[in-house]
Amino acid sequence: MIRLFFFNFMVIVALVSAMLPGLVSAAPLIQEGQTYTVQKDDNLWAIAEKYLGNGIAYKAIAAATNAKHEEDATFAVIDNPSLIQPGWKLFIPSAQEAAEFMVAPEPTGQIVIAQTADANTLDPKYLKGRQTQNVLRLVFDSLYHRDNNMKIVPWLATSYENPDERTWRFHLRRGVKFHNGNDFKANDVKFTLGRLLEDDSQFSTRNFVDRVEVIDDYTVDIITKEPYAAFMTRVVLWHMTDEEYFNEVGPEGFASKPVGTGPFKFVEWIKDEQMVLEANPDYWGGSPKIKTVIFKPIPENATRIAALETGDVDLITDVPPDYVDQAPEGVEIMTIPGTRAFYLGMNVNWKPFDDVRVRQAMNYAVNVETIIENVLNGLARPIDNPLLPEAFGYIPTPVYSYDPEKAKSLLAEAGYPDGFEMELDTQPPLKEIAEALAGQLSEVGIKAKVNIMEKAALYAKYEPGFSQTFLTSWGNSEADADGMLSKQFYSNRYRCNLLGPEGETGYGNTELGCYYTGYANAEVDAYIEAGARTVDPEKRKEYYAKALKIIVEETPWVFLYNPSEVYAKRTRVQGWVPRSDALIILDKAWVTD
Repeated sequence: MIRLFFFNFMVIVALVSAMLPGLVSAAPLIQEGQTYTVQKDDNLWAIAEKYLGNGIAYKAIAAATNAKHEEDATFAVIDNPSLIQPGWKLFIPSAQEAAEFMVAPEPTGQIVIAQTADANTLDPKYLKGRQTQNVLRLVFDSLYHRDNNMKIVPWLATSYENPDERTWRFHLRRGVKFHNGNDFKANDVKFTLGRLLEDDSQFSTRNFVDRVEVIDDYTVDIITKEPYAAFMTRVVLWHMTDEEYFNEVGPEGFASKPVGTGPFKFVEWIKDEQMVLEANPDYWGGSPKIKTVIFKPIPENATRIAALETGDVDLITDVPPDYVDQAPEGVEIMTIPGTRAFYLGMNVNWKPFDDVRVRQAMNYAVNVETIIENVLNGLARPIDNPLLPEAFGYIPTPVYSYDPEKAKSLLAEAGYPDGFEMELDTQPPLKEIAEALAGQLSEVGIKAKVNIMEKAALYAKYEPGFSQTFLTSWGNSEADADGMLSKQFYSNRYRCNLLGPEGETGYGNTELGCYYTGYANAEVDAYIEAGARTVDPEKRKEYYAKALKIIVEETPWVFLYNPSEVYAKRTRVQGWVPRSDALIILDKAWVTD
């Protein structure tokens, strides 16, 4: 190992020294290191080219600056090489020091993560659900990502500009390679978007993107059909795909062995057993510290907890709230406010939920505060509409509160004075919530039969409209009204056309999977469309406020709660922090043994 490290070190020193003739300025290669103050429009790649002879040496400048910060807090902390600000104090190492920083320690150790369900795909085109996103986000990169504070930051693109109100011009990071060694270039962006625009894509990209034009290898324009104010909230979801590799292996080959530019490479997927990834030591953002990542699907709460306590897994998601105060020594609980809205969806085209009075009665019959206190250990807050207060476009709509007498009155008006029987579908982690809801509904005469189903079976039932009611959640990490309303309350969501003729609505089509509650309203559509294409933020808010008022009044949901994301990990896992969007990012994490 020492001989290999020395060999790599000497190779890099030789390479750095050999790059002297290729300097972009007459400045000599740094010999003893120096400080540098960031100027307007600076970027680390150009600084590295100027002072160290090669843009890829930006990694050394970032590492050296962070090391200096440990000694002197006046130096900057660089978490993302794309994000440096004018006035920041950097340290540019000498050529020899740069070579040392470029030789990263080899990744070591293994982390096992238990989620409530397996991934649904390895092809980003068909991505569904946070469990799948957690895997794909480690294998693929997007043009922009969200940092741990949910700020949208440059990633495979270093910047963007708007030549006009419909054009988004992205400048791509140079030196990025896919796991197979191919260079990431503008044609890959065009290819990725082209796939997302196809009819069978799970993405709604086709609703707002018109076309993609390659300007040169590292510049690409994405042109929208109309001005689209929420555009950047969608960019973070586009996982860049290698056009050459995809065409070489085909759709099935790509789905069975995906290749991205991310910090981890795909190794193996045994369906419903485990997903194995390994570190990408050549990652443009620096090699991960963990060598192997294994995802295991464990739906049952008790089984996930047992696996954690015995050491079979190192990190578990969806921790039951009552476990927070019971975790034993060696297990650490971590929580963060989440971005998911939990709700009881009602199929508005099935009796008795085709009557708005019944749907309103359901909201009055449920005591959300009691569920939060007694079942969720206080780790949640009630929601009054589909949006969270932090989302752009939110307005308070305090229409419903716990009022069983009001619920009974509405049921009587609708022709159900003695209540009715219904079925409530959900998955194992939400069993206790579903049973609590059933208990409350029984007090107003509604008898709910709770069906506990595995995630895949549940989705296959409620997405095409086969569930009478279903308990689930929807995340809105975009923190924008468009991210929620266009996906759940817009009649043309995905490939459905809920206001279209029979056969086009999406009802019963398991491949489309976009029917959900079946709710559609042409007036709501108009407000959602206007909010998306209007650039003026105040006018956008007005449109979304009007849409929300109608949605809450017609209430295809029973609005429940927004919980904290709760994780439990073994203390051997270090450097990992939870995120409010529930993504498990491991770029900076390590294990101690």
